[in-house]
Amino acid sequence: MTTINPYSPTYAPGLTAGQTATQRANQSTGYGQTRDQSPTINTPAVNVTLSAAAQAALKAQTDSRTTDAVVAEARAQITSLLKAAKTSSALKDGDATIDVTSLDRRTLYAVASNRGGQFPMDQQVVAALALKGQHDTALAGPAAQARLTGDYASLYQTALDQLDAAGPEEKGSAAWTAEREALVEGRKQAIARPGLAPAGIANDSVAAYMKETGSAVAGAKTRDFGKVAGDVRTALDKQYELAFAPEAAKDSSSGEIDFRRFDDRSLSAIALNKDEQFSGHEIAQAKAEIRQRDSDAIKASYQSTSEDEGGFGKAMITRYAGMTTEERQAAGWTPAVYSKMVELQASRDKLAQMFNADGSLAGPSSLLDFI
Repeated sequence: MTTINPYSPTYAPGLTAGQTATQRANQSTGYGQTRDQSPTINTPAVNVTLSAAAQAALKAQTDSRTTDAVVAEARAQITSLLKAAKTSSALKDGDATIDVTSLDRRTLYAVASNRGGQFPMDQQVVAALALKGQHDTALAGPAAQARLTGDYASLYQTALDQLDAAGPEEKGSAAWTAEREALVEGRKQAIARPGLAPAGIANDSVAAYMKETGSAVAGAKTRDFGKVAGDVRTALDKQYELAFAPEAAKDSSSGEIDFRRFDDRSLSAIALNKDEQFSGHEIAQAKAEIRQRDSDAIKASYQSTSEDEGGFGKAMITRYAGMTTEERQAAGWTPAVYSKMVELQASRDKLAQMFNADGSLAGPSSLLDFI
């Protein structure tokens, strides 16, 4: 009986279990020509291409490294990247100085979660953003399809597959468990109510992604800001034409504007109004929406990190580092605010180093030695 490995990129017909392509070629040479000498028979008949999520899941399943080995490798790789970039910090003024996207997910998680207390805050931040980038990339295609077809079940299944590709350290965290429970519930709702986006689920990373990316403007996070503003103007005008609720805005001068389909950078285009394309009413409502989203995000970060010492400060610095320049300007997250956050976080870290777990003073006997 022929056994086919579904995880192999290609397989050759007639290749028995445990037999390599080279062995088969040798076998063919030894026994003479095959029965059918057509090229089709003598070449692989099926090419199996694994999705990124499937490849990640397979890698996670076969990763036999110990946690200590992962941490050691992570430190070595980060050190190499910093050396190549001729810098000692992974962040400069809130922007990454090194590209860590080449690190695998388990390694990134070790850095982002400061496994073993081996990684400073700046490295944790860039690793956390890289993990988020992996998550967002996995969801981008299915999310666009869900917006067009209403197939949210497939979107949630993709998110589950991406989450399940995590390493053992990540799977052992409370955050992973909470997110998975949310995604299972989301998929359940999507199957029960086809065409409707699941709602009201705590820790729903898909809902958070859909809100963050919006859908009114394509590629808003990376495109030229002036072009984004032009697309936002067009999208708003179309929205006014289609509005029917009594309180909804039907022009640029009055009414409640529905910003749910607009991502943060698109909102920033309205609030900053660099090309003077937006009315005072639109600008005021966009600024109010930005303040509300910022408030909601900060509150959520505070609640989710309440039991993580120093977690809130790191979450705020990560939030800043993940913003575009325009988003920072519109939200009032100035370089001075960033510097203050880093200063306070450094002070917290320094204060924590002054004491042992039992509350006794650590290291030098004088507190002045820590200052």
